[in-house]
Amino acid sequence: MASPGTRGTGTRGTSRLRTGDRRAQISAIAAELFSERGYHGVGLGEIASAAGITGPAIYRHFPNKQGILAHAAREFAAALTECARRADAEPGSDRDKLDAVVRAVAELVVHRRRSIRLYQWEARHLDDEDRRHVARCLGDLISVLAHRLAAVRPELPAATARLLASASLSGIAGWSTHRVALGDKVAQARLRSIAAVLLAADPPADSPTSAAPAGNGVPDLAARREKLLAAAVPLFRRRGFHAVSMEEIGTAAGINASSVYRHFSGKADLLAAVYYRAADRLTSACGQAVADAPDAEAARRGLVAAYVDFAFRNRDLLAVYLSEYKNLPTGDRHELRRAQRDHVRQWTLVAERVRPDAQHAQVTAQAALNMINDLAMASAQPATPEQAAHLALDVLHRV
Repeated sequence: MASPGTRGTGTRGTSRLRTGDRRAQISAIAAELFSERGYHGVGLGEIASAAGITGPAIYRHFPNKQGILAHAAREFAAALTECARRADAEPGSDRDKLDAVVRAVAELVVHRRRSIRLYQWEARHLDDEDRRHVARCLGDLISVLAHRLAAVRPELPAATARLLASASLSGIAGWSTHRVALGDKVAQARLRSIAAVLLAADPPADSPTSAAPAGNGVPDLAARREKLLAAAVPLFRRRGFHAVSMEEIGTAAGINASSVYRHFSGKADLLAAVYYRAADRLTSACGQAVADAPDAEAARRGLVAAYVDFAFRNRDLLAVYLSEYKNLPTGDRHELRRAQRDHVRQWTLVAERVRPDAQHAQVTAQAALNMINDLAMASAQPATPEQAAHLALDVLHRV
């Protein structure tokens, strides 16, 4: 397993490797392809071609595509464990050890930029054991970071230290969600500065009444089309678009399978309806928040508040909106991709008002967005909406 500071990706098209390196090369290339096009959108032949070998030759290394995904996941889990280990190996103060974890994670994300999203969205295609293993290694890394942070900031409650640790890792991972071009050292320094702001934050105390309820339900008397949309969203999130059938969606909605096609011509048409709904809600809520703001500070706060409210109230819808666009019909995909870019552009413009540097603004905006998304969609709910908004504003204002 390469250390986080060794390039694990970016080897596509190279073929002169030692036999012992071939499995790692194939899994790294596959991880990039899976991230770009989804697990079901990539064939073994494409992976073999990108690795510079013949299709049949890939079976010398892996029994099937699932085996490649599992190998990539185990390598990523080992890299997370290595990041945690480097904190214990670092000589010096508690601050030095905390910085060592952040530095290791920033190196890992920069060098695996094109494949990090695999473990955010495509891990659902792993078997239960491998999925639990990756989650456990990530949890261990969060625990190590939280422990080191608590040593530096002993006044923090344990839950707050863990929240800030989780948020900082998500802020760093935001680097994988865009294509701003920076040199590796500059990128790593930028990501460390994002983590530093989050680790130094003072979010409001948790409140048992502050968490926004998820908004994925649908009234019993709703129209059938609404019931189908509401039933499809959690199924798509949990199992992925390709693994869910129209018949299953109909059953979950309490609608006869033959009646499903009266409302949608097919599963891709249904997915497009889900996307247009999410895009319309985001455009309306966030656009209104900025339009009504009397100044730049109010615009920033209004935009963050509107997005956080959407994210925490529509967790399943948000997850599908962020992960399944590659499965949309071509025309809808292009149109909805533009809507997503317009939304990110709105965040970037707000960030530019703090620091008039387009590259810097986009990096910080994407870090804030990724952090909100992760906190909203986490099964354990480590943050309240108020805490997520506070941390996002810190990123936009202080980085």
